[in-house]
Amino acid sequence: MTPEPDTEPRPRPTRPAPGTLRPAGTFTTKRELVYASLRDAIQSGRLRAGDRLIISTIASELGVSDVPVREALFQLEAEGLIESEPHVGATVSGLDPVEVRDVYLASAIVEGAAAALAVPKMSNDDHRKLEETLNELESAVAANDVEALAGLDQHLHRTLYARCPSAHLLMLVEQLWATKERVRTAYPARGRGRASQLEHQAIVAAVTRGDTASVETLIRDHLRRAGIARSAALETDGEASSPH
Repeated sequence: MTPEPDTEPRPRPTRPAPGTLRPAGTFTTKRELVYASLRDAIQSGRLRAGDRLIISTIASELGVSDVPVREALFQLEAEGLIESEPHVGATVSGLDPVEVRDVYLASAIVEGAAAALAVPKMSNDDHRKLEETLNELESAVAANDVEALAGLDQHLHRTLYARCPSAHLLMLVEQLWATKERVRTAYPARGRGRASQLEHQAIVAAVTRGDTASVETLIRDHLRRAGIARSAALETDGEASSPH
């Protein structure tokens, strides 16, 4: 990664603005602090595609030296969350509709498999939690509360695969969720709340029946449709922001 120059050859949103980075939790090293703070800001949408990351600004915001910032940027670049441009420096990577569909497709396969393995190990308490979350989702859909929908949707899905006995599958699910969360925050699939809720109801009903095959199929279809909706939202945003 090439450090950014002292001068800007062309206008570019410069971040992070004060308060953009909100470190939470306990970190063993300063590099971990910087990495976690930047990663969370990118995934949550506080840092958006094209935003330029200034090392000195980040260091000042988090109270560290330039060294751990550079180390964190190298790691984020390796993960594809940021990219380096000659004479510009580090910027937040863009989102591509094809990549979004691909991430959701991979998530559909992995999360469906994880949930199918989890179903036989679920307790009555797990079933109760799913039903309670469904009811809360119903209220959020009726109120068109986008923020509540996002949080409840994530809680429902995590409950579906939490009992999966495969640590490797769970690791893959979480990695894919990290990318999906960035897309979900930046490009909400508006108008899909009711359809998504009906799909959730069918999934939970299959879980209650202990029908693992249906659970896997329904989750795959659910996430595939979600990916199509998110990529369409991204394409629409790109068309709206491009010059004509």
